[in-house]
Amino acid sequence: MAGQGQSASGSSAWNTVFRHVRYENLVAGVSGGVLSNLALHPLDLVKIRFAVSDGLELRPKYKGILHCLTTIWKLDGLRGLYQGVTPNVWGAGLSWGLYFFFYNAIKSYKTEGRAERLEATEYLVSAAEAGICSWAVWNVTWCPSVYGI
Repeated sequence: MAGQGQSASGSSAWNTVFRHVRYENLVAGVSGGVLSNLALHPLDLVKIRFAVSDGLELRPKYKGILHCLTTIWKLDGLRGLYQGVTPNVWGAGLSWGLYFFFYNAIKSYKTEGRAERLEATEYLVSAAEAGICSWAVWNVTWCPSVYGI
């Protein structure tokens, strides 16, 4: 019987800690990060191509954004426009997912038991805290060698 009592109190402790967490926010952030990256990746590729070909004779010169896009399309097709998209999609999806996850959990925690809405500075502080949390999870988890861990 004592084991069941500990189990019940243990689950209530988890409920207390995680009652502000909504996984829908994580899914929304991941979806938004992935979709925005998929939509805008060709423009990011154009930006990189401009930076790489700046002043070099070995790489093709582009006259503008449309010329660059059409040249890539003619040479490599759709696959060429989405060259290197996988790491960007992973990074954007996970970082935005974590950000929205933490941001909404922090806002929910701060508004618990309050009748009035948060003030503008409290929203800004919540956003900064969410940014720090997502940065810490992302960088320490996925880039430990950079931080000597």
